[in-house]
Amino acid sequence: MDPLEYLEDLDDPRTKDFIARSNEESSFLRTRAKDHYGSILEKLTQEMPLDLIATRYGIALLIRSREGVVLEVNGNKFKSENKDETFNSLSRVWNSDQVRLGVGIRGSDEGYSLLMEGVNVVKRIDGLIGDVFYYRGELCYVKEFRTESSPDGVEPVVERVFCGGKVFPFYPSRGEWVSVKAEGDRLLLVKGVGWSHKVLYDQDLNVMDEGNITSVDMKGGKVYYVKDNFLYVNGERRFKLNYPVLDMKVHDRGVIVEEIRDYRTSLVEYSLEGTEVWVYPGENVMSFDLSGEDVYALETSFTYSYRLLRVRNGRAEILREGLKDEVDVKDIFVKGEETLHGFLISKGGNKGVIVYGYGGFAVPLLPNFNTLFRELLNSGFSVLVTNLRGGFERGEEWHKMGMLRNKMNVFKDFSEFLKVVKMMGGKTIAMGASNGGLLVGATVNFYPNLVDCGVIGYPVLDMLRFHKFLAGMYWIHEYGNPETESDLLLSYSPYHNLRRGLPPVLVYTGLNDDRVHPMHALKYVAKSKELGNLVYLFVNDKSGHNVNYPEYTAEEMSMIVGFIEQCVERR
Repeated sequence: MDPLEYLEDLDDPRTKDFIARSNEESSFLRTRAKDHYGSILEKLTQEMPLDLIATRYGIALLIRSREGVVLEVNGNKFKSENKDETFNSLSRVWNSDQVRLGVGIRGSDEGYSLLMEGVNVVKRIDGLIGDVFYYRGELCYVKEFRTESSPDGVEPVVERVFCGGKVFPFYPSRGEWVSVKAEGDRLLLVKGVGWSHKVLYDQDLNVMDEGNITSVDMKGGKVYYVKDNFLYVNGERRFKLNYPVLDMKVHDRGVIVEEIRDYRTSLVEYSLEGTEVWVYPGENVMSFDLSGEDVYALETSFTYSYRLLRVRNGRAEILREGLKDEVDVKDIFVKGEETLHGFLISKGGNKGVIVYGYGGFAVPLLPNFNTLFRELLNSGFSVLVTNLRGGFERGEEWHKMGMLRNKMNVFKDFSEFLKVVKMMGGKTIAMGASNGGLLVGATVNFYPNLVDCGVIGYPVLDMLRFHKFLAGMYWIHEYGNPETESDLLLSYSPYHNLRRGLPPVLVYTGLNDDRVHPMHALKYVAKSKELGNLVYLFVNDKSGHNVNYPEYTAEEMSMIVGFIEQCVERR
């Protein structure tokens, strides 16, 4: 039995004592953190739209601002008066003029959802709610059960569709996720089995297709989807797309596709015959939606915070824009087992290089106006954003090359970037959060000589027990099943492979993280300390895995910068 297993129980007095002692031990970082808190808070409270939806009331924007996160529609704002509540998501309510506004509690995923018409509340739905739609006159929605069993008795984590308060007869298994689109009396139900396989169903629960499906939409009674990078309409293959597709929406003339081209995203209109009608070459389109002949898009980059665009026939009109920051951005290529790409961002400082990575779940790392990076750049550091196998920068095959039994490839790729920085004489700060925390934890174990300092946030670190907590069952399809593939997972599990003599590391997590259980961070730090390593833990009692109020996030980020500055000075 693991002697540190008690740290899996956040209510255990020993766990509470460990957290209190760890926070006290890391409190010396606050001295340096104070120098950065105000600057970071100022950056976090500058206007930053996070998502948009085109509605008949106008463009609905989810915006981070001085007032927290607010919903804005045509200049009218809706905000929460409760500082413990944060708007964390925005989505369309199908077959209606409404949108769904997700509300989290202190950074948690779970809370409730508000159905909005403009900035007016229509209805509240409690729980962790996904897609909402109206079907045959009834209100329907997807609900996730993360800490309790579903009404039909399936243990978490599991998702069910409800219509009129009753369970819709569609029963995915544990760890499978659901999304729904609706048009009139037609439904498109999508069952996700991990991040590489989806199954499409109609309203009668007939299977329409399945496989590597990356994007789906409905229009005029037809179902459009991208499978193996081909566009399909009602199961008929139409044409091949030459770049990885992140999103697709259908309009009267054809489809608008968001593609990854040269590690940046472009919006492209294709006819249904495959003719490229126009291209808008962007940096990183965070979201887009259609309104008549217009495409509305939110875009960000390393050099500007955001642009709200209206695109007509490939020509973009800037309707609103945020801050600009003069930084030097270079595309670099590193030869490892594969030719790897990264973005090197600098303002001329030479204190060290933040080597940042993720490498999993088909998540691409694209140009992004990151508040923490900006503070580090202004403090004399450079940032190297790495595109590793396991992401989606080169499509689904690139993702598969870094998942399941190929997971070691991700750590190897990350090490190649660290080697380049070391060869140039720079100090390396390996940084990652969530799955990126797993990346840094494993890299520190395997390549300690390449890392001067490590920063691990909200991490997955115990690879033998991740599936037993919160959203962990979803990840079996990405990592493997600890019940049947323990040897594979044990081979790289950061918690189980800890040893003496590792570089200094800061681990941070939040007590309200209901996606990745804080036990990963707590157990890792406790074991590493027992081995005599220099490791610090910061547990934020006001945060979770999700968007939170600026003051709470600024506290966390300033601690990270404080640790990095003191760590590199001592190395």
